[in-house]
Amino acid sequence: MLVKQRDLFTKRWSTMRVHDKEATSLHIPLVAMLRWCLKPEVIFRHCPNGEHRDPRTAAKLKAMGVLPGSPDLEFFWKHYWEDLEGSHTCLRVLFLELKLPRGRMSPSQQLFAERVGAVGAEHIMVTSIDAAIAALGVRGLIKPSVEVCGRRW
Repeated sequence: MLVKQRDLFTKRWSTMRVHDKEATSLHIPLVAMLRWCLKPEVIFRHCPNGEHRDPRTAAKLKAMGVLPGSPDLEFFWKHYWEDLEGSHTCLRVLFLELKLPRGRMSPSQQLFAERVGAVGAEHIMVTSIDAAIAALGVRGLIKPSVEVCGRRW
């Protein structure tokens, strides 16, 4: 993304390339929204795997079990349903990967998505806050009393 910036000393305008980061444009605003619109019984968390670290800290975290390709956000909730055999509950898990519009998942992220899909969890990648809210809304995780992204879920 290109932005205009005025030099402090020369007062001239120049064009600078600013790298739009997932954290500032997607992740942090989405989490701020989720704190007030998610149902209270939904547990969500961020898995901080992707930050740059010094080699010593990276080695320690790897020894502790950091898993490459882990998604940005993880959601856990209890799903209820009824059928002819009675009422049932099960734990549901959704892994949400946030990417900028032209972003792609790394090979380790693709492998993670395949592995969690094989054990029955859901993994989706979204490129906007609206898409993330929609993914959570269709799964019934948004409070019905709030309007988010122009819609009541």
